[in-house]
Amino acid sequence: MSEITRSPLCWPDNVARTAPDKRRWPLFYEKSIAVATSFAIEEINRLNGFRHDYLDESVIVSSNLRLRQDGLPAGSQGDPADTGVAIYFKLRFARNGKWHYRPCVLTCDKWRKVSMNIDAIARDIEAQRARQRYGCTNIEQAFRGYMAIPERCGGASWWELLGIAPSAGEEEIKERFRALAMRAHPDRGGEREEWDRLQEAYGQAMGQLTKS
Repeated sequence: MSEITRSPLCWPDNVARTAPDKRRWPLFYEKSIAVATSFAIEEINRLNGFRHDYLDESVIVSSNLRLRQDGLPAGSQGDPADTGVAIYFKLRFARNGKWHYRPCVLTCDKWRKVSMNIDAIARDIEAQRARQRYGCTNIEQAFRGYMAIPERCGGASWWELLGIAPSAGEEEIKERFRALAMRAHPDRGGEREEWDRLQEAYGQAMGQLTKS
């Protein structure tokens, strides 16, 4: 697995990327980078049963933003071309009277500004905490889908792997995949890892079409 970096962005390879032309403006109010980052960290602390200002060194806010000396995103900077954010942390939950810790990653690249994507992740955690308070679920259940850290992160996006524009249509995606598959398939001498990445990229590309 690639090292999880605070910058540049270390995006989980098994999580589909949002094509740049499909990123939107959210309905919620925009926060600054600093405020959105603090909100996310505070929500993770509350989720884990700590004080809001607890220093959890396992939290990694990964993006393409420049960093401060403490490793968090610096304020007063323009947005990079890729505004995606991945937040890695250890989820703390009780089971059978004992505390357990599991690695998690939450991602968002739906919005056009990094601060909005950080804010969206924080709001998602806040909503999951509310579900727990209402008795609908427990923390382990609510975050089970985020608890499988991928084997790889920080790789190329699906459109880069396929060598097409993010806005490519269905026929272009299929045609490009067929051409690449001719040499990448293990039966034709290709490497299994390359073939797996190609299949993953194709699935993500086609998945984007269904969301349109």
